Amino acid sequence: MPTLYQKLQNIVSKKYISDSLIVRHAYSRNVDPVLQGVPDIVIRPKDAKEISEILKVANQENIPITPRGGGDCEFGGSKPIGNGGIVLDMKRMDNVVHLDEDNLIVTVESGISWGKLNEYLCHFGLYTGCMGPGSGMTASVGGGISHHSVGGGGCAKYGACTNQLVSLEVVLPTGEIIETGSQANRFSKYPFNRFGNGPDLAGLFCGDNGIMGVKTKISLQVFPKPPFANYKTFLMPRKSEQVSGKIYSEIRQKGIEVYDAMYLMDLIVRLGCQEGLYPMWDRLKKKRAIFFYTVEANSEAELDEKVNQLDKIIEGKKCEYLGPEISDGNMAKWHYTEQGHWQFYHNLWGMFPVFEPLTAECSTTIELFPKILQDIEQWDMEHSEDMNKIMEITKFRPISGSGPIILSKGNVIGLSCGFNSFGSYYDGKLHEIIDEINLKLWKSLLERVSKWGVMWYMMGDLMSRVMVDIGAYPAEYYNFMKSMKLTLDPKCILSRGKFNFWGNS
Repeated sequence: MPTLYQKLQNIVSKKYISDSLIVRHAYSRNVDPVLQGVPDIVIRPKDAKEISEILKVANQENIPITPRGGGDCEFGGSKPIGNGGIVLDMKRMDNVVHLDEDNLIVTVESGISWGKLNEYLCHFGLYTGCMGPGSGMTASVGGGISHHSVGGGGCAKYGACTNQLVSLEVVLPTGEIIETGSQANRFSKYPFNRFGNGPDLAGLFCGDNGIMGVKTKISLQVFPKPPFANYKTFLMPRKSEQVSGKIYSEIRQKGIEVYDAMYLMDLIVRLGCQEGLYPMWDRLKKKRAIFFYTVEANSEAELDEKVNQLDKIIEGKKCEYLGPEISDGNMAKWHYTEQGHWQFYHNLWGMFPVFEPLTAECSTTIELFPKILQDIEQWDMEHSEDMNKIMEITKFRPISGSGPIILSKGNVIGLSCGFNSFGSYYDGKLHEIIDEINLKLWKSLLERVSKWGVMWYMMGDLMSRVMVDIGAYPAEYYNFMKSMKLTLDPKCILSRGKFNFWGNS
């Protein structure tokens, strides 16, 4: 009787499977310093057919499978929950399948990164609109669809990357392969529309965090990059959180189309300048919060009109324009013209080299985000005793707050809040108490922020289970989601444990 490993090797060949301890540990973590799950096997399939066969074997053996794209997730989403199981690495599936220039739709394999896809599209004068998550150079398109990703640029104009989804090819947890949208009609040659041919089944796999199926091909609407753009950066006055909220609200109320608008709180600017991360702002006498915007247009007249309207709003709030060049402090120009959107998004994280993120990244409304930030300050003070225990070891206190606060579609804000801390291995010694405190604090903050009614678009291991554990989901909603999961995946093979869907294991 062939072993599990032999059955899987027969599907992909021995070059694309490993049970080496080194490889398994390399796939046991994502971005955070706390969550770890060491798989038994790592496998790299080449197409939907191989994935289908792998899932069939996993069902026969009752072995859980965790899909992994770029591995950039922040809540432990692309590693097992606990040890064991199979990690399904999608990196071999990174090709552009077809570009339909007439209908402006690109079809790709789901393991391709947002960086590679947009590099390809730029040769045709196109882009994906929302450029994916802030980690988009390496984050996969499949992961972006699984998380409703935002943050990599363009989300004020285009919203989350799932807004531009046209169709999916998905391998269901028991091995069946389906296509959605226009491709639900088997006579359709190329994808052209998401809605029709019955219910929008693609929506079941958007934001599913990998529990409902394995995305293998993804078709996205793409857009011509406008020939004109402008980008301005402003130093903000005091009470910048409230001021930025008023600016965001007025932009939306006046219907001004912006490509990006971002607010960086005082803490980011002050500590970043202190650590030499922002040489463009060295000349600033007052290291206060920053606000910037980017607009695109098809003519100079259209561009000038947008800029004039925006400047009237922003300068009317006593914000100070820093100048047109990057050397003047114009982060917006660097962000748009030099792909800065994929180099600084979570700047709160990398402020000190030893810091690691415990994120509470979510979406909320323009109205609520200043209140949430104030509450996080209160939370920080309430947990000073635990923070100080870490400081006794590291000589530096964890920092809470938020990275860039970005305008998304409509009145939605992307809030990259959370706190930075230290890993348990510090200064040549293992301090297990740091992990214990980090996890305690992280769960506490996630519960606190959840109770503001935010939307968690990226949930993974930790956040999906916190929502269930604190009773955030109404029973009717959770039971409906569970019934869909068990219908598609009776043994909970796929991403076992997320949302506390453990099956009969």
